[in-house]
Parts: sequence; structure tokens; C-alpha cells
Amino acid sequence: MIEVKYGKRKVVSFRGNKMVVGGLTAKNKIDILLYISKEFANINNQSELFDRLLQLCGEIFEPDNVTLRLWENHALKPVRYLTETDPPRRDLAEGEGFSGRVYATRKPLLAQDLTLEPDMVDDGESTLCALCVPVLYKESVLGTLSIEKDITFFYKEDDLEILEAMASQLALALNEVRLIEGLIEAQRRINDDLKMGRIVQAQIIPGSVTPWNGIHFGFYYEPMVEVSGDYFDVVRMGNSISILIADVSGHGVSAALVTVTIHHEFRRCVEQGMGLSEIMESLGESIRPKLPDETYFTAQIVRIYNDQTYSMVNAGHNRMLHYIAEKRAFAQIDAPGMPLGIIQSHRKDYQESFGRLNPGDLLIMYTDGVTEQRDRNGEEAGLERLAAWIQDSRDKCDSTMETYTARDVCVQTVQSWKQHVEGTARGDDVSMFMIQCNPTYNQALESFKKARLSLAEKNNHRALSYATMAYQMEPSLHDNLMLLARMYYREGDYPTSARFLNEYISSSGERSGQTYFMLGNVYYKANDIVAAKREFKKALTIDHTYHDASLMLARCYLKENQPPKALKILKQAVKSAPSNEQLRQALQNLEKKGVLTA
Repeated sequence: MIEVKYGKRKVVSFRGNKMVVGGLTAKNKIDILLYISKEFANINNQSELFDRLLQLCGEIFEPDNVTLRLWENHALKPVRYLTETDPPRRDLAEGEGFSGRVYATRKPLLAQDLTLEPDMVDDGESTLCALCVPVLYKESVLGTLSIEKDITFFYKEDDLEILEAMASQLALALNEVRLIEGLIEAQRRINDDLKMGRIVQAQIIPGSVTPWNGIHFGFYYEPMVEVSGDYFDVVRMGNSISILIADVSGHGVSAALVTVTIHHEFRRCVEQGMGLSEIMESLGESIRPKLPDETYFTAQIVRIYNDQTYSMVNAGHNRMLHYIAEKRAFAQIDAPGMPLGIIQSHRKDYQESFGRLNPGDLLIMYTDGVTEQRDRNGEEAGLERLAAWIQDSRDKCDSTMETYTARDVCVQTVQSWKQHVEGTARGDDVSMFMIQCNPTYNQALESFKKARLSLAEKNNHRALSYATMAYQMEPSLHDNLMLLARMYYREGDYPTSARFLNEYISSSGERSGQTYFMLGNVYYKANDIVAAKREFKKALTIDHTYHDASLMLARCYLKENQPPKALKILKQAVKSAPSNEQLRQALQNLEKKGVLTA
């Protein structure tokens, strides 16, 4: 409440004229103006500002009503008032009513008897005396503020001065509040965009990476903000697996958007069967025109093959570490190549380095956020410390775990890194990716070879025993998974055969028409017709001329008593291969008898 005491106003007649008795003294006015300024200065949102305005007007002017109008969409709109009127308030055009007149002229108005000026009010309005002033900010009229009384001659010029001063304070406060709310809204939108960006980026950053043919993976990913300019991906292509790590210059949304483009381009290149140097050229040339000014990215790609050999290309990225288990030592693997997006890229500029992963070996890919993060003393973590942490982590896993993978080593390494940089703000996005050849890989491979030899000797029981032993030592060994699927198929255990074949497809990434056809056959034998149809359709999606898949899909529809669908499938197949006698015969049999011959 205002700490100002003043007499209540009265309207009296004196020598034939009406006048106000009581009200504000000169000292009252100074105190009130100081109070208004202080009150408005402490408000930082528009709704609170308007509420406080009405409260102050009520305390100072003893009104029957107060109306604040703001100019929006070519009209003066009533945005806040003490009480609703009858008829209700409406939008006013420029020059309409006493508020419209004040807006148009930019001059304050004291209307002591509105019965003499009926054009200033709507029919039925009870207001008889009004003060109205423009709300001016610099050269702009933001709106009007009016004080209304149902008694004529209730206000005088002193009141108008106070109201003018209040409107000036209101304009300043309103501008500040709008700036603050604009900043808050902008920050909210930025936060919303960041959250949405995080959701989008989460779709392209792997949440987990399952083993591939005896190769296991571990990774750590920590954006500096909601989204990151760091990126990594893993693409399986049957006989090889390709791993990319990239670091886009800058941070935040713009860098994160570049990673989305890298994701799609990298996958397209791998799926088209490009070599590593060719991928680097394609990444650089396809993305460079889309990059924001002064933005570029470093990248490193490793491709591992079925025999555990690997090749690597580098585009200005950190050197990759190869931990050689037999020597308990690290080798730094590098290859020449400029960062992408700066100048035109040529495949000849990205030479490949080669190596082999032996059991227990590790490859470590990382972004500079790992090695350049500083501790409380301002010292960078550095490559030497990183190597020491990896060695210690591997030793700890070796001594405390019967079996361990790259994931276990990565978790231990990150713990050491976090302890070192504890209490310091992140200076960059952080990513680390580890690749390990299973320490028991050779034993698993030996068991698999014995299983295959036993099978050749027609000792199925021993073959299954060795294959199961190999699976227990290394579940992702591709040849062994296929062998198990075939052995269980021959034994008539179709559900177990399907399980191993699914594991083979998931681990190897060999999503060919042939593998889906094989899986469809297994489901068909298991009488799981719904699953069989799904796999045959996948085979035909990859190769619509896969005639055996068409025949089997037609058989599935016949099993479900849907001859029209079977007929449609065969007609499409014959259309693509009119000379295929098996398809033609099957179609003729179906058209004549409604059944397919075996």
C-alpha cells in the first residue's frame, strides 16, 4: 500500500461552479511519483505490471473504473480494467471515444462532464468524468490509460499530471518487461529447440552396439550442451563393419544439424559399397556446400573385416590408438588427410593405414574433448594420461573379471577421466569409442573348426557340442551362428534354427534377399506363416525378381486360404520373368485347381 495520507475527495458547488475538495497535496504528488517508479522497477512480467497498475490507480484516484488499452492490429484493445462495464468494453478505432481521441492526438484529456460530449462514450455507459493519457515510449504510442468516475467534475488538473507521470513510468516499465519476456520466450524456444534437437540426435547416435564376429564395442558420449557436434556411427555390411567418428567445429544446434547430414551421407556411402577414401571424398563434397560459414569437421573411419584385419582413413582427426595386448603397448595409427568442408576433397588425398586386431587388442577412437579437457589446475588430460587410464582399466578388468569386453574397459577409463577433470566445466563435446577383439576369439574359432570337421565326419552330436562351446565363448562368431542354424534345421528344431539365424542377421548386418529367404523357409517349416510371409516380403523388397521367394510367399497365402493373394504374387513374378517355367507352371496350376504343386 502507498504510505501517503490524504483527505477523501468531495465534489461541492461554490459560487455556481462545481469543484473538488480534498485530494492530493504537492508533497503527496512527489511521494506518489517516487513510489510508482520504485514499484514498477521491481516488476519483470507484464501480467504483474498490469495488476500493480490497477492497484496503484485505485489507491491514488479513488476511481469507479480504470482501463488500460494497447494498440494491437489497428485497434485500441482493452487489455486490463477494474470491472467490466455495461455495455462491455470493445475495441476502439483511432479517434473513437475519449481513448481513441487521446491516441490520435497524443495529448492528455480531462473530461469533467461527459454528458456534454456524448460522442466520447457508448450509449449506456455510466462514466461521467474521465482522465485519459497516452502511453508514450519515445516516438511510439503504445496505448492509453484512463481513470473513470461516475460523478462529474471529480478530477482536476493535478490528477492529470499524476496520471501522465504514471503513464510515462508505465511505458518504460512495459518496454523493459517486454524485453525481459522476449528474452525469456526466446530462451524457452531455444531450450525447446535444443530438446527437440537432442531427441533428433538421439535417433542417430547408437544407444548400444552389439558385437560383430568376435569384435566388441564400448563407447562414451557426453554433449557439452543438449546437442553435440560429436558424432559416431557403426554400419554392418556382412563381411565388414565400418565405424565413423566425427567432430564438427563449434557447438550447439548448428553443429548438431551437420551431424545429421553426416549420418545420412555416411550410411549411403557404406551401403553403396564405397571404399574408405571414396567415402571421405563423398562426405566432403556432398556436405561442404551445406555447411554454415567457417564450419568444417574432422572424421575418422575404421573398417574391420571378417579375418580381423582393418583399414583406416583420417580427415584431420586425432590419431587412433591401437593397444597391442601381446606387447602391453600402444601404437598411434594415423593417415594423412585434411579436415572436410574447408577445401575440395579428393580421394587420393586420403590414404589408408592397415593393421590387424589380435585377441585382446583394442582400437580407441576419440574426439579432442577427451584429451583437451582441463583439470582444476588448468592441465589438459592429454594423450599419455588417456593411454595410462586405458592400460590401468584393462589390467583392472583382467584381474577382477573372468571375461570382459570393450564396454567394461571403456567404463573404467571414463571413471578415471572424470575423476581427473572433476569440478571443471566441460570445454567441448566428449566422445570415445573402443573396439576390442575378444580375448577368447582364438579358442572360439578353434572350437568352430572342430565342429565343422565333426560335421564333415557326419558326427552331428559332437559337431553340435563343439559349435555350442564356440557360441558360449563368442556368441557373435558369424560362421558358427550359421552352422548352428543349419544343424538345428536338419534336426527339425526350427524355432532354435530361426533364433540363431536371426542372431546371425542382426550381428553381421547381412540383410540380403538370400538370408531373408532362408529365414522365411525356417519359419515356414515351423508353421509360423505370419513370420514366414514377413521374411519372404523382405527378400522380394531387396530383389523383386527373387522367384523362389515369390513361390514361397504364394504358398504362405494358400496356407492361409487366400488364393487371390497367391495368384496376384505369381502373376507379378511371371511378369518379371516370363520365361521361368517353374513360375509359369505354378501359376497355371493355381488358376486351374486353386492349389500349387510341391
